[in-house]
Amino acid sequence: MRNFILKIINNVEDNTEEFNIKDIEDGKDMAVLCYIIPLIPYFLNKKNKFVKYHSIIGMNLFIIAIFYYIFFKMILSIKIDIILFQILLPSIWLIILLLCCIGISNVCSGKAKKLPFVDKVKIFR
Repeated sequence: MRNFILKIINNVEDNTEEFNIKDIEDGKDMAVLCYIIPLIPYFLNKKNKFVKYHSIIGMNLFIIAIFYYIFFKMILSIKIDIILFQILLPSIWLIILLLCCIGISNVCSGKAKKLPFVDKVKIFR
């Protein structure tokens, strides 16, 4: 199972070579915010390509989380007592949190890697 998870995490597109070292070093602080508060870095730092790259990924993850939150509330309002929903729905929040941590880890290591599953969703460009 561990190898399967590592394969999913490492099997994503790496675009680090597209950015120069100055953009990466200057944008690390703001790029970390892209996975915590994605709107602020997107509008404040449009000139830095590294920050813009991570802010688009952070915005897509944020929008996925909002859609999931709405879906989660709708399922809870129906009051379905299936054990699968009681286990599966909260565990998806943990996956979203894990994806944020992976994104922050990528930024801190100076990489421009896409996130698993999020790179398939292109809501925000």
